[in-house]
Amino acid sequence: MNDELRIGVFVCDCGSNIAGVVDVPDVVEYAKTLPHVAHVDEGKWSCSVDALGTMKEAIQEQNLNRVVIASCTPRTHEPLFKASVKEAGLNPYLLEFVSIREQVSWVHMNEPEAATEKAKDLVKMGVAKAALLEEGEEIRLPVGRDAMIIGGGMSGMSAALFVAEQGFKAYIVEKGPDLGGILNRVSTVAHDDHTVPAAHIVQATRTKVEASPNITVYTNAEIESVDGYIGNYKVAVKTGGETVNLEISTVVVATGMREIEPEKGVFQYGENPSVMTQLQLEERLKTDDLDGFRNAAIINCVGSKNEEHGCCSVGCPVSVKNALALKKRNPDANVYILYRDMSLVKDEQVLFQEAKRAGIKFVRFPDDRYPEVTPEDGGLAVKVRDFLLGEDLTIPADLLVLTVGFTGDESIDAVRGQLKVSTNKEGFFQERHIKLGPLDFPADGVALCGCAKNPKTLKESCEEGIGAAMRASIPMKNGFIEAEGIVADIDLTNCDQCNLCYKRCPYGAIEIDEEKRPSVIKALCKGCGLCAADCPKECITIVHYSDEQLQAQVEAALEEDPDKKILSFVCHWCALGGVDMAGVSRLQYPTNARLIRVMCSARVPIKLIERAYELGAAGVLVVGCEFPTCHYISGNYACEKRIKRARKRLQKNGYDPDKLRLEWCSAADGPKFANIMRDMARELNLG
Repeated sequence: MNDELRIGVFVCDCGSNIAGVVDVPDVVEYAKTLPHVAHVDEGKWSCSVDALGTMKEAIQEQNLNRVVIASCTPRTHEPLFKASVKEAGLNPYLLEFVSIREQVSWVHMNEPEAATEKAKDLVKMGVAKAALLEEGEEIRLPVGRDAMIIGGGMSGMSAALFVAEQGFKAYIVEKGPDLGGILNRVSTVAHDDHTVPAAHIVQATRTKVEASPNITVYTNAEIESVDGYIGNYKVAVKTGGETVNLEISTVVVATGMREIEPEKGVFQYGENPSVMTQLQLEERLKTDDLDGFRNAAIINCVGSKNEEHGCCSVGCPVSVKNALALKKRNPDANVYILYRDMSLVKDEQVLFQEAKRAGIKFVRFPDDRYPEVTPEDGGLAVKVRDFLLGEDLTIPADLLVLTVGFTGDESIDAVRGQLKVSTNKEGFFQERHIKLGPLDFPADGVALCGCAKNPKTLKESCEEGIGAAMRASIPMKNGFIEAEGIVADIDLTNCDQCNLCYKRCPYGAIEIDEEKRPSVIKALCKGCGLCAADCPKECITIVHYSDEQLQAQVEAALEEDPDKKILSFVCHWCALGGVDMAGVSRLQYPTNARLIRVMCSARVPIKLIERAYELGAAGVLVVGCEFPTCHYISGNYACEKRIKRARKRLQKNGYDPDKLRLEWCSAADGPKFANIMRDMARELNLG
């Protein structure tokens, strides 16, 4: 590459989408005056085949070594232009994208002059950053063909069978003596309009697992240690009094769940042998050790659907299934289900209607008035307020079943520490993203399924096991994992080994050696920039989003009339999506904003906010993803904490901290972003 900077700027008319508002020829002439700009071109449709061909020719003929595209949103067209730049022989990371359609022409349709000036500013900001861009490259990490499944329940066995069917090796590590998990304690499983013995299902699946040459099972096993990352895990498993060392490439977590046992005395539990949980009832039903009852009551939502635990998801259908089992065991008995609300999906309505026909009585009680249970005449008396009848009832019971909530398996804390993954407040493992990564952990190569994530039915558990196996199989099938070139890079020159980067990386992409020196596993790094913004010695650079590049944009934006501008940092995923949606919806808002794209709101360091204040910005806005759906797991949480620190520092240095604003915006909420800009412009008296 030439040492001389030669930047090419390509400004798009987008038909009349941009040119109908922005004076594009004026923007083109302005771009020619910017430092290091060697070529400027105006295109009617820059994404067309002809225009892309012209751009590639210009890159080669003009010896351009940086490219700025001023057109629509990078969220839709950046990959296309990156590919074209690469075809022209230029590293695709030497491209900078400027949105003058969604951020300018569509949202300032009635202010063409101000829109044109804003477009010029955005182009200037793009050129300033482009001058500092460095080459990047995709990074590959080899991945083998061995997977470890932690947990041998139905979800874990389903995952292992699918992995094995792909021709890969699967190792099941089960802490109990037998495969089957919680289903080993269950009597029957509801299926359409009938029930099936759970033991038959477990045995049929177990037989398939044991017959597979690609599956190795370790029972009564405990994981002693896990080291490494995707494609390079080293696992020590203790089983049968000896330690087995495994080298695996991917992991599926299927550790299951357990009942939350009620405290002694709750509804007479632990004080009266006639009071039991649903799982304890299931075990009694399996052994036929259940005779002589005349009145049975089931109380749902015991210890769940409260501040500590949400809906257990499976309690309602289980209560109906087991009420029917009790009725079939003793047709003359009175069976009651006391419930807050009955949550049943369509397939579960069949048993519900059968229960009604069988004479099972359903009593709904108020959310804030649970039944009361007291001993009476050698049995129990259940006092309950019938919400629908508006009456108080007393139900005799010589068998009382409590439908309790669930939490993660006892092994969850150990596995969490070994794999460096997160759990939620209810004691289950936390997925990477409820929508974007429901079967993944933040770290590549570790999948999650079944009741290790939350309570679910047998069908759901088995389906998730297959889904998690698919996630684990993709990199094994490819033979590698590839990361985008936007990654962290650490310069150890000034590093004081504080290890904040290692501790806070949501992906486990930073490791430390014996001397506590950090380094980046670049194939695992997602480029969020949290580590760079937090590093006290500023030792970490993010390719394409370095401090110097972002600061160049800040300074370019505020070079003229800073007191009339709001400098805004927006995350690429949700916030920029909201910006784009405001544009698509043609929502008009003031022209004061100058937006700087970052991959995550956690990338914004305090020093850049201070720099904007020093240059006289009217205000600073940071916009990230709505809680709790950050694309980078904990990025918005880290951003929120940093902004609090920034406000304190600004106030200490004599600046008005109220001019710094932090907002959260979903990708679909264009109206919210437009309102944020209107409100902020009004509060800052920008007209």
